[in-house]
Amino acid sequence: MSLYADPLRTTLLAISAWLVIAAPAFRAWLESSMAPHMLVQLPLLAGVGYWIGVAWLQSRRGGVAARALAGVQSFNAGGTTGILAASFVMVLCMLPRLLDLARLDPSADAIKFVSVPLAGLAVALSWPRLPAIARAVVHLEVIATLLRFGWGYLAADERLCLVYLVDDQQRTGELLLWLGAAYAVAAAWRPMFGDARVRHA
Repeated sequence: MSLYADPLRTTLLAISAWLVIAAPAFRAWLESSMAPHMLVQLPLLAGVGYWIGVAWLQSRRGGVAARALAGVQSFNAGGTTGILAASFVMVLCMLPRLLDLARLDPSADAIKFVSVPLAGLAVALSWPRLPAIARAVVHLEVIATLLRFGWGYLAADERLCLVYLVDDQQRTGELLLWLGAAYAVAAAWRPMFGDARVRHA
C-alpha cells in the first residue's frame, strides 16, 4: 500500500522517525560534527514534518483533521506564508550561533526539534499552492542560500562555531557548495531535459 494512500500510516512512520532522530545516542552522534548536524539531522527533521504534512493533505474526507487543515490553509494564501516561515526557520538553524546553542543548551535543542519539523510541515502544505514562477524563485533561493553558507564557512579563517573545529567548518562549507551545485542541476534538469508532455500538461 502506498504511503500516500494511508495518511495514518504515514503519520505514524514520521513520528517513529522523529523519535529515532531524537534518541539521545543518535542525536549526540549527529551533533558531534558540524556536517551531519547541519546536512543530515536538519533535513531529516524537516522530512518528518513534510511527511506529516503530506498525510494531513490526504485527510480531506471531513472530520477534525480536515477542518483544522482548512483553518490553517486560510492563513496560507498561495502558499507564501508557509514557505516564508519555513525559510526563516531553516536559515536560522544554519547560523553558527544557533548551531552552538543547539549543542550547548538543551532547551534550544528542543526548540530545534519542534521548529524544524514544523518548517517541513509548512513546506508540504504550501508547495502545492505555489504557482510555477514562485516555485522557481524558491529553488533559486535555496541554491543561493546553500552557496552563500558554503562560501562563508569555507572562506572563514577563524572558527564561527564554538563547538566545532575549523577543519569541520571548512568540510561543511565544501559539502554545502557541492550540495548547492547538485541542487541546481536537479532543479534545472526536468525543465530543460524532462518529458515535454509533462512540462506542458
